[in-house]
Amino acid sequence: MAAVNDYFRTLVERFGQGWNRFWFTPSDPLPLGVVRVLTALVALGVYLTYLPDLDQFFGPDGLLSRDFVLQLRGNVPVFSMFDYAQTSGELHAFFWLGATAIGLLLTGLFTRVTSVLALVAMLSIVDRGPVLARPVDDILAMLMFYLCLGPCGRTLSLDAWLRRLRAGSREAAVLEAAAPTPSWGATVSLRLMQVHLAAIYGAMAVAKMKGSVWWDGTAVWGLIARPESRLVDLTAMASPHFDYLVNSWTHSIVAFELCFALLIWNRLARPLLLALALPIWIGTALLTGMVSFALVMLVANLAFVSPATFRCCFATRSASGTS
Repeated sequence: MAAVNDYFRTLVERFGQGWNRFWFTPSDPLPLGVVRVLTALVALGVYLTYLPDLDQFFGPDGLLSRDFVLQLRGNVPVFSMFDYAQTSGELHAFFWLGATAIGLLLTGLFTRVTSVLALVAMLSIVDRGPVLARPVDDILAMLMFYLCLGPCGRTLSLDAWLRRLRAGSREAAVLEAAAPTPSWGATVSLRLMQVHLAAIYGAMAVAKMKGSVWWDGTAVWGLIARPESRLVDLTAMASPHFDYLVNSWTHSIVAFELCFALLIWNRLARPLLLALALPIWIGTALLTGMVSFALVMLVANLAFVSPATFRCCFATRSASGTS
């Protein structure tokens, strides 16, 4: 019994140590800053796509008027700031307030507040027109929510610039830029992104494996044959000479998504998977026309890039700019 007690005591201790190390080890907040900038950039672009048809969709007499959307939701409790717009002027005022919040998140000003306001703005526009929702909206909401939890304005932001100005010392500014204070909040935020993203990749792979076209290798051809969505015409691949290429392309997408979900945690496999993500998502954008979705998935992948890699990239860029 003593041996059994020692085993379980060691098991619990080791699990607790690993858990704390995974979630709460302080880390460089630079990756979180990079994800913040790129996520806000994509979010702002997606948000502004609603502007040309704002009145047509959400106006008092629009296709998705306030009363119609309230009936569509039923008893589901949903908040959208656009529900409080009674006129076209109020609708546009709320819209530009939301765009301003996302823009402030992009520049990194008052990020503790603007990160929350930007998330509210993004969710408000999606909840106001649920039938218009796209896959990119789900990924943006996920990333923006986790940005609210961490110090996403610690680097690459106006907040950091203002903090260095208040310090009033050039030496302090240089030291902070070169070696910012590690933060366990940055670790928690990035880890949540990583776990959620791996789960999304796993769900995408499982969903594809339920369809026969992904097993027989014809799914990519089905996307190529849809002229209303594709960005490039690849119908020349209808020739039997390209059968193996189309089948390999189809299976490689499923294999990549499954491997990403399972192997991204392996340090040796991680660089390879992140590199493969670029052609996979570029190809997906060309096949489906879902450019914003492909972009936001690539941005989400950056949560797995190490701070040292980002530091090396910025140092190389600074050195080339100086020379």
